[in-house]
Amino acid sequence: MTDYAFDAVAQKLGPYREPLLALPGPVKRQAFDIRFKLGQPAAVFGREGVFFLGPGGPVRNFSPELPCLSAAQMEELFLHICGYSVFSHEEELRQGFVSLGACRAGVCGTAVAEGGRVRGLRDATSLVFRVPRDFPGCGDRLFQSGADPAAGLLVAGEPSSGKTTLLRDLARSLSLGRFGPCRRVAVLDGRGELGGWDLGPCADVLRGYPKAQALDIALRTLSPEVILCDELAPEDLDSVERAMFAGVGLIASVHARGAAPQDRPLCRALLETGAFPVLAALAGRDSPCRVASVELYGREPAPRHMRAGA
Repeated sequence: MTDYAFDAVAQKLGPYREPLLALPGPVKRQAFDIRFKLGQPAAVFGREGVFFLGPGGPVRNFSPELPCLSAAQMEELFLHICGYSVFSHEEELRQGFVSLGACRAGVCGTAVAEGGRVRGLRDATSLVFRVPRDFPGCGDRLFQSGADPAAGLLVAGEPSSGKTTLLRDLARSLSLGRFGPCRRVAVLDGRGELGGWDLGPCADVLRGYPKAQALDIALRTLSPEVILCDELAPEDLDSVERAMFAGVGLIASVHARGAAPQDRPLCRALLETGAFPVLAALAGRDSPCRVASVELYGREPAPRHMRAGA
């Protein structure tokens, strides 16, 4: 693992660029995200815990003497990552993030609601920058297990367990034909995290589209053999079924923690659609991208009235 991914994020952080770039390599290489919170010191979170940004370098223990972010500093950083045009990121901010190329910043603040829907955001209070990783070959075990990820694969794991990194590697392996013929892969990259890397000659990336719309566009215009997307939610069940009945393999991830993700209601409902004959559970944030188990399921969907949550 190199410092490149961390440095690529640090380069985008304006006044914090230099102190972040100056951090020791071991701190950078274990980092999951970089966090800024109003009235608190900036911090790097990773496998080894928290490192606060002190005037002389990283500090392991919190102290009231550490420099804290003022309202003016938070506002400046927020405007900086928006390119000083908050309006141009309005749709992303409704969903709680700002896209920064191959990474994203989660944004906390005060929601501006109208008619029960979030219309915008004001007074940013926290910014969380995910550090993207690229581990070529991390998905090889899934191909070598005897399963065919292109036929349908659900990847389950907790936050920071490497779901997005694993999906990216699967897309690249299928596109390059590393374990069989090259496959046409449509990558639905709603938050700008899956793309931004070389995914090979047969992967097409739909970036920034709502998931349901991106899936319809992919099916109508890209003639994919496989559709790949990140982080399914309950409202995506209909889209999952459309992909399956269109004869396209679907590779996706879902948040789940524990040794039996198939017992989680959303996981169970997704498996019952029949779209995912393979379930891969990740080991967790302490071993990012490591596949802990692979389970095989039948392809036949359960009747809708028998499915969890239906």
